[in-house]
Amino acid sequence: MKRNEEFTGECTDLSDQGYGVLRHNGEVVFVPGLLPQEKARIRVILAKKSFAIGRVMERLSDSPERTQALCPVFGKCGGCALQDLEYQSQLAWKTDWMRRKFPGIEVRDTLGMKDPYNYRNKAQFPVQVTGEGEVITGFYRPNSHTIVDTDTCLIQDERLNELFQCIRKELTSRLAKGLRHIFLRRSRKTGQSQVVFIGEENHFEDLTAKLVSVFPDLVSVVFNHNDRQDNVILGDESVILHGSESIEEDCLGIRIRLNFKSFFQVNPEMMEVLYNTAMEAADIHPGDSVIDMYSGTGTLGLLAARRGAQVTGVEIVPEAVENAWENARLNGITNAQFVCQDATEFARQFQDQADVLIVDPPRKGLSGQGIEDIARIDPRRIVYVSCNPNTLKRDLERFEQKGWKARWVQPVDMFPQTPNVEAVSLLEKE
Repeated sequence: MKRNEEFTGECTDLSDQGYGVLRHNGEVVFVPGLLPQEKARIRVILAKKSFAIGRVMERLSDSPERTQALCPVFGKCGGCALQDLEYQSQLAWKTDWMRRKFPGIEVRDTLGMKDPYNYRNKAQFPVQVTGEGEVITGFYRPNSHTIVDTDTCLIQDERLNELFQCIRKELTSRLAKGLRHIFLRRSRKTGQSQVVFIGEENHFEDLTAKLVSVFPDLVSVVFNHNDRQDNVILGDESVILHGSESIEEDCLGIRIRLNFKSFFQVNPEMMEVLYNTAMEAADIHPGDSVIDMYSGTGTLGLLAARRGAQVTGVEIVPEAVENAWENARLNGITNAQFVCQDATEFARQFQDQADVLIVDPPRKGLSGQGIEDIARIDPRRIVYVSCNPNTLKRDLERFEQKGWKARWVQPVDMFPQTPNVEAVSLLEKE
C-alpha cells in the first residue's frame, strides 16, 4: 500500500490499542475509530512494510454495539479509544481477546465496573506556553507531544476535574513558564486530595494558598523540581508547599499513606477486585512465608500479612519502601518487612523457603533471569498480577518451561473505555 491510497473495507477485529483491524489486498490496516462489523472508506496515512495506519474518510455502516462517545475530545486525545463501544461489549471483547491470547488456559470472564466513568484517582497534565503566551494544558495526542487542550476528563475523579479547572483559571503565562506537568491525586474513601507542580522554578505559594482556601480536602501541595531534558516526569528534589508529601488511602480496610512518588493503582474500586482475586489465588494460611515482589507501598503484602503470613516485600523505589514500613505501622502489622532492592537480585540471593510468591511487575514483565531465580525459590504457588497481557503470555510460557503451569487467568477491567486490561494468574508446580 501507499500513503494516501483509498479503499473500502470492513473491520473484523480490534487491536490491543483499540484500533479497528482490516485487511486490504492481503495487508493489515489499523484504523482508529472503527469497530468490528463496520464498513468504511479508508485513506492510508502511514504505510509500513508489514502494516499500514488508515483514517476513516466515510463510515458506510455502524456496528450495533456502537454508542455515542461522551467526551468532547474523543478521537483527539488518545486516552479512551473504546469510548464509542458499549461497555458490556468492551468487556466481552476483552474476554475474547484474552482467550485468544492464552489458548489452553482457563480465562475467566472479565470483571467490570457498574459505572465505568470518573474512576481514575490520579492525573498528570502536561503544560505548554505558546509563543503568543497562551497556556495549554490537557493530554497528549497519541504518539506525539502535541497537547489536546481540555479542562475535564470523563474517566477522572470529578474532584480532580474541579481542582484542575481551578488551577487552569489561575495559570498565567508567567506561572506556567517552566512548568512541565500538573500532577493530581485523590482518595475517594478518605476524601483527601493532592496537587504536585512539576517544573523548573517554584512560583506557586500564592496559588497554593488560594487552592487550600477553596478545597478544604487538599491536604498536600508539593513543588517538584525537574529541569531534565528528557521525558522523565518527576525530578529528585521537592518542596512541600502545604501539608505533607502524602495523602491517605484505604484498600480493603488497609490504611495506606501514599507518597506522590509511589505507585498506586489508578482505579481504587477495581483495585480491590484485583487484590481480592490475588488473595483468592494465594490461598494463604497462618504461618505461611510470602514474598511480595515489586511490592510498591506494600498493599498486597499487608493484605497477606493480615491473613497471618510472614511477609517480605521487595521494592526498588526508596520512597515506596518507606511508605510500606509506615503503612505496616499504621495498621498495627508486625509480621511484614520490606526490602529496598531490585527484585531479581533479591530472588537470586534468597536462601529460605517461601510458600507463596506474589509478583506484580511493571509493563515489561519479568526478565529471564528473574524467572530462573523465582523457580529456584520453589514456592508452593505463584500469583502473577499483570498490567500487560503480552508480557504475561511470554512469562507464563517461560514459567511452563520451568515446570510451572498457569491454572487460570482472571482479566480485570482496571481501565474502562480503554483497550488495556489487567489480570491475575495462578501458577502451580506440575
